[in-house]
Amino acid sequence: MTTGSHFEQIRERLEEINEIIAAKAQNRVDLIAVTKGFTYEEVNVASELGIENFGENYAQELLAKNPLVDAEISWHYIGQLQSNKIKKISHLIDVWHSVTSLKLAREIHKRNDQAKILLQISVMGPSNSKGFEIEELPDLISQLRDENIDVSGLMTMGVPGDMAATRVVFERLRKLADTFELSECSMGMSDDFEIALESGSSMIRVGSAIFGNR
Repeated sequence: MTTGSHFEQIRERLEEINEIIAAKAQNRVDLIAVTKGFTYEEVNVASELGIENFGENYAQELLAKNPLVDAEISWHYIGQLQSNKIKKISHLIDVWHSVTSLKLAREIHKRNDQAKILLQISVMGPSNSKGFEIEELPDLISQLRDENIDVSGLMTMGVPGDMAATRVVFERLRKLADTFELSECSMGMSDDFEIALESGSSMIRVGSAIFGNR
């Protein structure tokens, strides 16, 4: 149950985050509220406070929450992907953040050709071990475009505990997105979104900084 004090805490945190975005963003930025481990009630509170984009990591959790959400919202899938998950939730997802194979991109496109696809890139650090190598990108993007699969952008994660390395990762991803004329650059989470904003992120994925500890 979301209490009045919890509502106020979320509102205050959101105000702080929006002020940081206004001060540091290089361009348009979508704030994606990550609701993994939180309830549909928190989704409804954040929606009431103006959040339109929500990120989920697990298909089952998304399917359980979605019918209980009051408002029209946009779901982003940010967890690790498998083909069978895509089939279950493709009708709900507007943006897929962690596409790590050509097969997955094709499966998403087959199920919903309007969905945005972001390719997860392995720049450095353990969090990105499943992503595409930078060297693969020219051929990969060319092949996807040849198949009329609309790649909207790139996604990556920072290096845990190393803000200097994280900045290098984020700046590199922004340059790659610009090189391939991709508008979306999804990078930055609760502990490093300020660096991501300074590096040109267009989407930040923030959970605990909005909702508190899980």
